[in-house]
Amino acid sequence: MSGFNHFLLSLCIIGCIFCSSRAWHVRMPSNIKGLLGSCLVIPCSFDYHRWPPRRPDHVVWYQHVSHGYPLVYDKDHPGNVIDIFKGKTKRYGFTQSKTCSLKIDPVMLSHHRQKIYPWVDPDNVGRSTYRFFDTTVTIEVVETAEKPEIMFHGDMKVGQYVQVECSVYHTCPSNPPTLMLSSQTQSKEIIHTNTPDGTSRTTLKSKLLIEKDSQTVECSVKHHSGQRASTSKILNAKCSFSSLTITPTPPEYLEGHASKVTCTASYTCPQDVPVLTWNYKSMPASSDTKNSAAAQWSTVSTLTFTPSANDHGGSLTCYAIFSGGRTQVSIPLRIKRNMLSRGWSFTTPGSITGMRGSCIIIPCSFTYSNSQPADLPVIWYLYQNKRYLPVFAQTESSFSRFKGRTSLVGSVRDGNCSLKIERLEMSHNQNRIFPWVDKNPIASYHTADQSFSEMTTELIVSDQALAPHLSINAIPRVGEQNKVSCSVRHTCLSAPPTLTLNGKDGADVPVDTLTSDGIWQRTVEKTWTVQEADVSVNCAVRFHGGQTATNELRLNVECPYKEITMDEPPAETIEGVAKTVICSVTYTCKKNKPTITWNFEDMWSTSYTKPLLSNTYMTVSNLTFIGSLTDDGKPLTCTARFLTGETSKSATLHIKKYDKPVEERDLHENDGTRVLAADVPFRYNALTRSCVVIPCSFQGDELLTRGIWSKKTGGVVFHNGRSHVLDHFKDRTRLLGNLNEGNCSLEIDDIKPFDNGPFCFHAEKENEKYRFNNSCVFIVMKASPEKPVMTPVPAEVDAGSTISVSCSVSHTCPSHPPVFAWSVSNLTSEDTHTLTTQGVWKVTSTITFLVEGGDGVKSLTCTATFWRGKQQASTVKLNVKGSLMYQFRGSLPVSIPVSAVVLIIIILASVFGVFIWRKRKHTDDSLKPPPRPEKRRSLWDRLSRRYPEDRERPPRPEKRRSIWSRFSSRTEDGRVGWHERKPRKSFWDRFSRHQDNTVDLNVGYVNNSTAVNCGTHISKQRFPSPKGNRRPPHSGRPEV
Repeated sequence: MSGFNHFLLSLCIIGCIFCSSRAWHVRMPSNIKGLLGSCLVIPCSFDYHRWPPRRPDHVVWYQHVSHGYPLVYDKDHPGNVIDIFKGKTKRYGFTQSKTCSLKIDPVMLSHHRQKIYPWVDPDNVGRSTYRFFDTTVTIEVVETAEKPEIMFHGDMKVGQYVQVECSVYHTCPSNPPTLMLSSQTQSKEIIHTNTPDGTSRTTLKSKLLIEKDSQTVECSVKHHSGQRASTSKILNAKCSFSSLTITPTPPEYLEGHASKVTCTASYTCPQDVPVLTWNYKSMPASSDTKNSAAAQWSTVSTLTFTPSANDHGGSLTCYAIFSGGRTQVSIPLRIKRNMLSRGWSFTTPGSITGMRGSCIIIPCSFTYSNSQPADLPVIWYLYQNKRYLPVFAQTESSFSRFKGRTSLVGSVRDGNCSLKIERLEMSHNQNRIFPWVDKNPIASYHTADQSFSEMTTELIVSDQALAPHLSINAIPRVGEQNKVSCSVRHTCLSAPPTLTLNGKDGADVPVDTLTSDGIWQRTVEKTWTVQEADVSVNCAVRFHGGQTATNELRLNVECPYKEITMDEPPAETIEGVAKTVICSVTYTCKKNKPTITWNFEDMWSTSYTKPLLSNTYMTVSNLTFIGSLTDDGKPLTCTARFLTGETSKSATLHIKKYDKPVEERDLHENDGTRVLAADVPFRYNALTRSCVVIPCSFQGDELLTRGIWSKKTGGVVFHNGRSHVLDHFKDRTRLLGNLNEGNCSLEIDDIKPFDNGPFCFHAEKENEKYRFNNSCVFIVMKASPEKPVMTPVPAEVDAGSTISVSCSVSHTCPSHPPVFAWSVSNLTSEDTHTLTTQGVWKVTSTITFLVEGGDGVKSLTCTATFWRGKQQASTVKLNVKGSLMYQFRGSLPVSIPVSAVVLIIIILASVFGVFIWRKRKHTDDSLKPPPRPEKRRSLWDRLSRRYPEDRERPPRPEKRRSIWSRFSSRTEDGRVGWHERKPRKSFWDRFSRHQDNTVDLNVGYVNNSTAVNCGTHISKQRFPSPKGNRRPPHSGRPEV
């Protein structure tokens, strides 16, 4: 019973300590930088919900050491402050409640790497309430000031104002640095902000006028210590070009009268001086360029314009050609016709087009140089060479073609002589008409040497309607409102055409506007909200003559998206500790789903998409970020890539090294367990998704029966009884060592990003529990495996040579080491495993390979595949030479035997050929003399066995002689005798046509008969010569 009471008492004590430690917390950065000679403010705040201090304003700072409490700051005992901080520390911001900030001024080199901590009301708040020394800050003294940062915001165009921001980070908010800009700026504003990592940011904002397309902006900072730093940034801006303007723009020009017209081009960059030209190139013009203001330049071209009657209805155009392209501006021309000496002039268009069956109004205005007579008659005539056929007259009938169709529009008193023609016919096409506004008849004015042809208006009648014009006022984007308009030109305001806009909801409300002389434009507009399914819009027009036309406009709807946002970007994280970072982007159109990527590989990320409103969606990407010390200061960027573009968001990483706590405490340290010594690294690296083997050993003679690994915050990671293990670690942990041998190593397979721990080892022996000092480990996660290291290779290698190379990589998973793969075929391969430091293994792959042919730079790649699939590769370059010689040497073992065989075959064939030729040449031909030399035989004929058609063939032997008989001394007819030996012929004589005609006398014995042949020309057959002059005859019996 006493043991159980002791156990309950221990639990109560632990609970009290745990609860009291959670009743307080102190917040301050774990590391902070201070500029040498400047001041340093360490932001600090505390809070509590139980056991409040009696003197909350009494804050003391101590130096963190193994033993004792050296003072850094104490208002009540300033003389006890250690020398390096004496007279340099004081509280900062003590007017605010629950603050413990400390100011150090000035910062000295002796403060570098000093670790200090605050203690609130140390006389009344003890370590049992809160362990203040567990929350420390390390001072890092830097000797050089950081450079400020410059940013530009606004429209980067020359002549425009942009906002310039120059900011610098520092740790002295009580005496912030001074920022200055080298350029002339306006509306300066200084802003001071605090960052979560304890630093302060001072920003200078001002407006800057961009005067050049490329100008340098410099920002300098001066700190409280007097140290300075500066930085510069080039501002690249676009040169702008304003629209051209033509002045003056009178309503009318008088025919034959010269006027001055100017065209002005305004621009911002002096190198963009344009070349101004006019469409009337034959008329004189001059140009002038000047600088009107800062970033304001202008070029003016002055034209002396003298119009003619044919210019009426045309346009006066000014062109500007500059380095960035070409632009132009035009004004319409209205030319008054000058009626010579009659004292009046009129204005009408040179031609006008109308639709068959519709009406047309020919605009006409006139003026008198003096006072206008009263009751002026207006007559319109059809232009003829010798006649004046009236088209319209108030006092006489009109020409039959126009009878009942013409009327005046407007008031003659107001100088209006416009004519309206109803129901146009094709017979009116190309008729030329002109007005006569005079009290005297036209016959009294017209003479033989004068003509009205230049003062007429040509009627053009068309029977084919032009397609209407469709346009939208902006790029159609899903979810936004847009306006579509359909317009067509006509000449009959009293009976305009009918426009119908299809594909969009709403009524068609037409609007007619006068665009030029006698030309009206009817427009129908509709406003709608753009949908993803919108493809096109159609417009149809129908005139009164029955003519129709349609037009279609493809919308090419765009799917807009917003800027991607990063929720809770990582401010300051500990190396190897996973942190979830979320990026989200909102967009329209289901088909425009983006792909969100991160700039860090081998890190686990998931994405999902959810609908928001109509045609609006959101894609979210969750990244499990694991930082390393090498990532400190780098940006973490998420990018959403759409079909039409991309958007990115970045945050600067601040990675802090994991430091061993001052005192490692296990939950079991006060439960009456026995304490032993263990050897476990306080930090250990592990590759996510792979495995990790945590080295653990202890000394002692105790025979332990159970080894247990648990999280320091609670929860069993490994236990012999599976039911005791947390679900998150079930079937992923095992004890590799033998406890009886003092080995307590733990393997965690398929390591997860958040399996950092710390994990602590303890053991049991039956009912007795054991605790170990230095038995806790913190796992620093690595998202990417280490890169393999290859041994150096020669700068140049010969093709066909043999090279040995090694590739090694470190890991912490000896139960499943990495596997190597090479990009070349190897002759030999060997893998070795070496334990380098406590629990860290190095696996080395050594191969010997043959360098293949092919001159040039080749790649040799070694790829290490870690447990569960993660890979890392390393590549070196080989400069291969001597491939041609290598190929020649490689072909020798095959080419030499083949060449020898071919040579032997050729020699044997030659010998056999000579042998056959000699045998054929000396064939017995004694019964037939050689051919007469009427015709010289060719070399082939001499060697061939074939005979020409004009030569007699030798008789075919009755029986072919055997090989033995050919070499025998017996004759073919069975005679045995001897022959007179002839001299051997030379090589040339054998082929010559001159043969010796000699008598060959053969005497021999014939079986049962004796024959003597005389005077017969017989050629001696070629037989082996006898060894003597005479050979005895062959002994044999005569045949019966």
